[in-house]
Amino acid sequence: MCRIINFRLGRKTYRVKDCKGLSSVRGLMFDNSGADGALIYANSIWMPFVRHSLDLFFLDEKMKVIEKRRAVPLTLNPKTWKTYSNKKAKYCLEIRTRT
Repeated sequence: MCRIINFRLGRKTYRVKDCKGLSSVRGLMFDNSGADGALIYANSIWMPFVRHSLDLFFLDEKMKVIEKRRAVPLTLNPKTWKTYSNKKAKYCLEIRTRT
């Protein structure tokens, strides 16, 4: 189970699920917690059963952003079947997009 934490990114503070261990595999899949996103303790994600586009912030060991990417949910179109990763990252912060 993930606990909700406040995570500051730039000038904005987000309420995110702190997902360690096996919870990192789930992330925002089937999520209805109302959290803005999830902090994943891994450098790679994929998006089965995630209903929203996400802004992904790949973070180094000091929690500094090293890359930002937009991720789209999987569909029946095989072109959407991909993983998002950054080999230099230690964490991935998933934030639900508002668009």
